[in-house]
Amino acid sequence: MTHAGRILGIASVLLHLAVASAAQAQSCPHQGLASFGPISAATFGYPAYYVDQNGQGLGQCLDPANPLCGLPPLPDPAAPLDIATGNFFDENLYTFVTADVPMPPNGQPGVPIGLVVYSVLGTFGGPAAAVVPGDQVTFSRIRFRVDTPAAGDYTITHPFGVHVLHAAGPGRRSINFTDDCLLSVPPTCGAASPTGFNAFTTPLAPFSFVSTWLQWDATPPAPPAGFIGDPAVLHTITGSPCGTNFFRVEGPGLPPGGVETNLWSVLGKKASICGNGFLDPGEQCDDGNTLDGDCCSSTCRFEPPGAPCASPTPCLTATACDGAGVCGGGTPTLAACNDGNACTTADTCAGGVCVGGPALNCNDGNVCTDDACNPATGCVNTPNTAPCTDGNACTTADTCAGGVCVGGPASNCNDANVCTDDSCDPATGCVNTPNTAACTDGNACTTADTCAGGVCVGGPPPFCPTNTPLAAVTADTYVQSDLPTTNFGTKTQLAVDNGVAANPGTTGVQRTFLRVNVSGVGPRQVTGAHLRLQVAKVTNAQSVSGGRLHPLTDCGWNELTMTWNTQPPIDGAVLATTGAVAQGQVVDFDVTSAIPGDGVYCFALDTLSTDSALYNSREATVGKPQVAVTAVCPCGPGPTTTTTTAPPAPTTTTTLPVAAAVGTVVADTYVQSDLPTTNFGTKPQIFVDNGVASNPGTTGVQHTFLRVSVSGVGPSHVTGAHLKLQVASVTNSGSVTGGSIHAITNCSWNELTMTWNTQPAIDGPALATLGAVAAGQIEDFDVTPAIPGDGVYCFAIDTVSTDSVIYNSREGSLAHPAVLLTVGP
Repeated sequence: MTHAGRILGIASVLLHLAVASAAQAQSCPHQGLASFGPISAATFGYPAYYVDQNGQGLGQCLDPANPLCGLPPLPDPAAPLDIATGNFFDENLYTFVTADVPMPPNGQPGVPIGLVVYSVLGTFGGPAAAVVPGDQVTFSRIRFRVDTPAAGDYTITHPFGVHVLHAAGPGRRSINFTDDCLLSVPPTCGAASPTGFNAFTTPLAPFSFVSTWLQWDATPPAPPAGFIGDPAVLHTITGSPCGTNFFRVEGPGLPPGGVETNLWSVLGKKASICGNGFLDPGEQCDDGNTLDGDCCSSTCRFEPPGAPCASPTPCLTATACDGAGVCGGGTPTLAACNDGNACTTADTCAGGVCVGGPALNCNDGNVCTDDACNPATGCVNTPNTAPCTDGNACTTADTCAGGVCVGGPASNCNDANVCTDDSCDPATGCVNTPNTAACTDGNACTTADTCAGGVCVGGPPPFCPTNTPLAAVTADTYVQSDLPTTNFGTKTQLAVDNGVAANPGTTGVQRTFLRVNVSGVGPRQVTGAHLRLQVAKVTNAQSVSGGRLHPLTDCGWNELTMTWNTQPPIDGAVLATTGAVAQGQVVDFDVTSAIPGDGVYCFALDTLSTDSALYNSREATVGKPQVAVTAVCPCGPGPTTTTTTAPPAPTTTTTLPVAAAVGTVVADTYVQSDLPTTNFGTKPQIFVDNGVASNPGTTGVQHTFLRVSVSGVGPSHVTGAHLKLQVASVTNSGSVTGGSIHAITNCSWNELTMTWNTQPAIDGPALATLGAVAAGQIEDFDVTPAIPGDGVYCFAIDTVSTDSVIYNSREGSLAHPAVLLTVGP
């Protein structure tokens, strides 16, 4: 037999070795062994035995002629055992248990082979690694050695738990794991060496894997008398505290379920230990103690017949031993007693036995427990999940949990009335208190509606301004497919063509783009919007078709930089189509459905004809593009109409139905930290800054706030919502960033009273952040996620830059803030 090998030297006695990387995934509790026996000259300075957690003792086996002891050769077999002269075993075993996992079917020879070793042994731990008096030590060991077919993690299941060990690659002993525990003072596993040896004054290390002896089970043959097994005979075992009396290896390259064995080589000599509860050789009895007077003496011999003994029950007195270890006889009593049943009370002796009294009352008065009684432990009040009432009128569906009544979901006290404050009184339930909040009575012709008596009361009619709406084409250009990188933003004509045109030298597709700014409409409804273009008075300007006009979603292009390659997509349906056009003719395109109110709008003009049409651009000296807008007060007596100067009468156009969705900026202002009580609600500009701005005299942080009203969406879905702001044409209005826009929860502020001290919290994430902006430029903030449909929405703009940006406000005379909406089914 080959042993694990004596651990030589201090470090090797104590080190926890794992050649492969290891991680213990699961194991039984590491209790260690329970105790050890006396140390004397007769035991050569070692404990006479070790006792496991089941009370079984294993002792020294020092007979060199007995193969069951598993001893190495003596230096002088003819001389007596003597540590002083060095004639002693360098290693003696209390137990040594091993198992080999066979290779899988059809496997390559030697791959894989698994070995597990459990042992408790005595040796010498001095630096000389030799038999030296005073260097006696004992230790426990668990060891795995596995030849693996591949790299990876392998799971080893064994009697003392589960280990997951990593193999760096295939090959011989690619997993080599050892855990040694020094069984002396202090008990140590895998740590530095103590300063001395032979210090067996406490039990074994409590965290040693070995806590119970692995021994042959009841399967024949039986082990040799006085031993727990024969190491020369493989046998099934018992003793695993985990119930896993086998050795299994699972991992890469192995069959499903791994490879395993339940056959073990077992070595260990039973020790005769009086008082351990086992009937060891030479003992007549062993009652688990070394006391006299209980019929089994302190030396584990039967006490003589008639010897007095303590009665095992208060129901008998004057009991005596029967000479065979049993205490009996005696005279019955009527004493109080305990029948061993915790569910009875007032137990009383009768006829020498204890009789249980009335049943124990286990009712704890708690509806959230099921009451019962366990004869071993007494009352058991088990938490249940029954319905209950927690006494709070503001909870529903109360249910027992953990032995107490837990309130369920809160009562829904929302009466869907904005004119009541909804709350709940735990004693009485829902309370809906009338308030004076702002509300909407459903009448578009009232304003400042206010709650009173729990209902919404309409206020005065809305203000409808009389100022003239302004509409103008602020940018126009065209692009050409065969000149894909050329910009035509400064040309005096706009061209539309679908291919090879009649104009000599022009062969590409041409598309025209226009940007329109509308302001001054305010709360009024747009009833008409017309874009008018004049056909240029140049050769070949006329055409069989004046083209088709589409609205555009993307309004961020620049007329001075756009080319065919950078043009925005034409993503809108056809608004209007015109037929043949002549030189000098003014062509009218009805764009009412695309212009719901103040804002910035963009259009594209294309054609299906290869006969190009040429129009005057806004860079021309005469006949520039014009826009006419008609608006009406929804609650007033009639419309207010204005039309910009236009060329002569238009041609007839085909129009689409008017779109009902309208988005309007109804309030805007800004606040400034170094002027915390100042209101800027009537200013023609709005500011955004994060500190010392480039604008002389401005040193505070500035935030801008806007309120947007959306109507006419109804059951439709908002597919796009864009807030358009124009950078003011004033000194220092441009910035390295146009700021970040946030949706905010509080929408109750007043643009004419808000200050830095009273501003609402900016509590929403950034919806959009702009880069560098320049004076006069129209900037687009995409706020689609914040506008799902009809309603009032509020936004705040801040910045991380100290280079302020200035936008035109709705109080100014130039392009006002505007909202562009697109809706779908």
